[in-house]
Amino acid sequence: MTNYLGYIKDHNGNVIYPYTKAAAILDLFNVVVAKTGDQLDIRGRKDFNDGLTINGKQVLLTDDDFKMVASIPGNDIHNINRSGLYHYGGQEKNLPLMNGLNTNGYLVAVFANPDHGILLFIGNLTYTEKYQGKWLPPHATMPVNLWQGAAKVGDTMHLRAPINEFDDLQFVVGTTLGKTCLRASSIASGTRYVTQVGQTGDGKNTRSVELTLHPSSDGHSLTIAQVLFNASPGNSAPVKDAVLQRIEGIRG
Repeated sequence: MTNYLGYIKDHNGNVIYPYTKAAAILDLFNVVVAKTGDQLDIRGRKDFNDGLTINGKQVLLTDDDFKMVASIPGNDIHNINRSGLYHYGGQEKNLPLMNGLNTNGYLVAVFANPDHGILLFIGNLTYTEKYQGKWLPPHATMPVNLWQGAAKVGDTMHLRAPINEFDDLQFVVGTTLGKTCLRASSIASGTRYVTQVGQTGDGKNTRSVELTLHPSSDGHSLTIAQVLFNASPGNSAPVKDAVLQRIEGIRG
């Protein structure tokens, strides 16, 4: 075996052992993995039988690891403080209200630390954020169905969630003017007025139907106090037919 004389240096060229005699050791950092220093382009298959950790945290390396789905800790959405994929069954505490097909499903959690993170409920595209240790109100791109049926003057609609949990309310009404989705702010307090506007067939006059709705003190219900049809300026008449078909809540 050939002997080499020279300084033993690390990968940065720093002398780490005096001028000496060694057998093929001068090429050490090109053929082994060092415990200290930076090494790039380490080739070859490595089999870590006891797992791979970085700074004490396990690194997921296989497809099976990514398929692991966790249950909701303590049956409370607000107990989640680690990144991962979770399954919810629909009965958990602090679960945002969602439409029927998404009352159970999967959510993705991404956390920088236990006080800062975000949860995305995949099916309903609803997300809620934890900022500085406080959970913020949920947001969603899809309206949430709060009530559905056929309501007329005097009827009370009992909602799946109070209106103050939403930024806007959307009312689906069907009258002599057709079927329309009308939006009103849910933030405003007191009586809500929902107005459907159209024109006469000749386009010479504006017609309208206006619903007057009174919310309950806790926001869990709305009562239709009045429905008026205005066929022309100064000419209004009460409507006794069912006019309200659906109420939806919109977050953000």
